Amino acid sequence: MFRSVKSIFMGIILIAFMFGCQGPPRPGAPRTVSASEVSKDAKTIYVSSKAVYEGKQIASNIKAECQIDSQIMNFIKVYASKNNMNVIIDGKPKATDSVLKISILDAVSARAMGFGGHNKYIVISGKLYDGNKLTSSFKAARRSGGGYFGGYRSSCSVLGSCAKTLGRDTADWLITPTKNAKLGDDYLIQ
Repeated sequence: MFRSVKSIFMGIILIAFMFGCQGPPRPGAPRTVSASEVSKDAKTIYVSSKAVYEGKQIASNIKAECQIDSQIMNFIKVYASKNNMNVIIDGKPKATDSVLKISILDAVSARAMGFGGHNKYIVISGKLYDGNKLTSSFKAARRSGGGYFGGYRSSCSVLGSCAKTLGRDTADWLITPTKNAKLGDDYLIQ
């Protein structure tokens, strides 16, 4: 009897460990920020609600199922607000406003050989315009193996982690944007 109770208990612990628990938010985790929390003198940047897919070899199932094009933009907004920047999604910028255009150059969701790992990454480019003038640009890439038990996460979930980190990278770059910057896992940038 003791063995069966011990086995059941160990099984429950293993399941909880594999799937995680929704505890309190981790420090640094994104949260929704209301417009009242961003100061009135914050830099305002306009973005579209979805990044543009420019990569010719991005699989159609990634485009149809994963929603990374909108996730990246939403994470840029979340992290930019933490940097006291106001990102307006699908707004109507004036001729002199700052506009950030994001393109997805590559998104790969390939299963790696070996024990349960994934090899997934996203490569994006960004161009910041002040009015009609291109003032700064970057390329950024992030790769994820899906974590310790990567084989138990969906491809879209792992790509979503990449989108989140790219959103943070972009928001940090917006603090002091430069031309031709390379962000994140730059060895993936061609």
